Amino acid sequence: MLYFCPQIVECLLVMKMNRLILWVLFSTLIACKGKHNEPTIISGFFPNAKDSFVVLYSNDTPIDTAYLDKNKTFLFNLNITEGELFNFETDGKYQYVYVEPKDSVVVYANALSFEESISFSGKGSAINNFLLSQSKMSDAQEEVFRKFHSLPPMQYKNKSDSLYQERKREYDDFLKLNPQLTEKAKDLALVSATFPIYKEMEIYPFVYQNKNNISIVDLLPYNFYDYRKQINYNDSFLEYFRPYYRYMVMYVNNLAFTQYTYDTHTLVDVSRELGFHLQKIKIIDSLFTNGSLRDNLYRNAAYAYIFNIQEHTEYKDYFDKFAKYNKDNKYKAELDKVFRNVIALQAGRIPPDFDLINANGEPTKFSEIQQPEVTIYYFWSVNQKELSKLIFGRVSQLKKLFPNVKFVGIDIGQDKTQWRKQISNTDWTDQYHSINFIDLSQKFLINNINKSVIIDKNGRIISAFEDIFSPNLEKILLSKES
Repeated sequence: MLYFCPQIVECLLVMKMNRLILWVLFSTLIACKGKHNEPTIISGFFPNAKDSFVVLYSNDTPIDTAYLDKNKTFLFNLNITEGELFNFETDGKYQYVYVEPKDSVVVYANALSFEESISFSGKGSAINNFLLSQSKMSDAQEEVFRKFHSLPPMQYKNKSDSLYQERKREYDDFLKLNPQLTEKAKDLALVSATFPIYKEMEIYPFVYQNKNNISIVDLLPYNFYDYRKQINYNDSFLEYFRPYYRYMVMYVNNLAFTQYTYDTHTLVDVSRELGFHLQKIKIIDSLFTNGSLRDNLYRNAAYAYIFNIQEHTEYKDYFDKFAKYNKDNKYKAELDKVFRNVIALQAGRIPPDFDLINANGEPTKFSEIQQPEVTIYYFWSVNQKELSKLIFGRVSQLKKLFPNVKFVGIDIGQDKTQWRKQISNTDWTDQYHSINFIDLSQKFLINNINKSVIIDKNGRIISAFEDIFSPNLEKILLSKES
C-alpha cells in the first residue's frame, strides 16, 4: 500500500490550486482578446466534494449552476455592471462571495473541513477574505458575549465598547491596506466587523432581565444605543447579508421587548407572550415600508411565534393580525401553509402522515405504526451523534418514570445505511427512519431534533410541540396517567 505524507498531499493540493488560478487567468485573457470588457469570474476548487455541482444565488434566488469537473473545479462567468453580493452552495454548505466587474475570484475549500479550510485568491479576493475572517471572529465572540450577559448595564457596555474598538481597528487597518476598495466593498467590510457587536447590544436587555428577574428598561445608560444613529435601516444592498439581517431581527425583537415590558411591567419570558409577538408585527410595519427586508423580517417573526408560543388557542388571533400586514409578502404562500400545518397539529387532531422505513428496510407510513396506547414519538439523527446520545439518555429516563408509555424513535439523518448499521448494533427498539425529512419537517414544524410528538391511544394528538427535555412533557404524561 502506498503512503502519502500529509505534507506531500497538501503540496499537491496547492499545486492543483495554482494550476486552477493560471487556468482562470489564461481563460480570462483569451476571452478578453479583442474586447474592451473583461468578464467577471467566480471559480474554485473543492477537493472531496460529494455534490457534482455548485449553485450560485443572488439574494435567495438561484441564478446559475456550475458542474464540478473530474478535478473538482468549477467556473461561473458573470455579466455584471456593478458590485454584487452572491452566495454559493455545495454539499449543503453556503458561502458569500462579493465580486465587482472584471474580478476573477478563486475559492478553495476542502469539503471535509469546509469552514476551516475555505479561502479566496485572485482579483477581488481581499474583501472576501476579510468578510470570512470577520464571520469567524463573530462566531467566536458570541461565546464571549454570553459570559457578559449577567453584568450590570454599564459594565456590559464597557466590555462591548472594547470589543467594538478592536473590530473597528481591524476594519481601519484593512482599508489602509486596500485603498482601492469601492464604497460597496467598504460597506460590507464595516457591517461585517461592527454589526455583530450591535446585535449583541440588542440581545443583552432581553437576556439580562430573564437571568436576573429585574426590569432593565430604566437601568440602561442614556447612550447605550447611540450606535443606532449611524445605521441605515433600509439598505437594499445589505438586506440579504447575514450580519445586517441578523442585527435587524434582534433590533425588532428588542424594540418589541422594550415596549411590551414597559406597558405591562412584566418580568416573564416575553417570547412566550402573545402581546410581544403582536408588538413585533406593528414595529416591522412602522419601520420597514416595503421590500425584501420587510418580508423576511415578517417571515422570521411568524416562525418565532410558532416555535415559542405554547398556548395554541391564541393562534387564530395572531394569524388574523399577521395577514392584515402581509397581503403582498413574497413568502405569503409558504406562511399560509405553515399556519395551516399549525392548525393541523392542534390537540385532538389526527396527525399528518409521512413515509418511513422500518428496521428491516421495508417501507411503511406513520399512520401504520400507531400504537393502542399513549406514545411518544421522538426524533434523533445518526449524523448528530452527541445530541442523539443525550436524547436516548432522556428517553431511557422517561421509560423508567412512565412504564406504560410507548416510545418510538424516528431517525431524521441523511444516511439510511449508517442508521440501519447503528440500530443493529444496539438494543434500541421501535426504530424508524424518515425517507423525506423536508416533508416531515414541514408537516410537524420541526426546527430542531429535540422535538417530540405525543399521541393518545386513539391515534390523536395530545401535544405536537413539546421538547423531549422539557419538564412540561412529564407533567403532560402524569396528567394522562391520572
